[in-house]
Amino acid sequence: MTTEILKEKIHSLVDASSEDVLESVYQLLQAPNYTTAFKNVLNEEFEAYQKDGEALTASQMDVLIKQILCTQK
Repeated sequence: MTTEILKEKIHSLVDASSEDVLESVYQLLQAPNYTTAFKNVLNEEFEAYQKDGEALTASQMDVLIKQILCTQK
């Protein structure tokens, strides 16, 4: 995966996400428990983006983050 593709994906996510979602994602990325499960979810979303060329909507991202946070507790 190239840096350019990563930047494009992150830019799309930032544009489509609410401030709360962005803060949650930032906290997850900064947390010491950046789990394999979370990495796998991000990889799956990126693969879907590469295939479809569509980013998640803000509401879809909210649901995804809540699911990930609930599984980490």
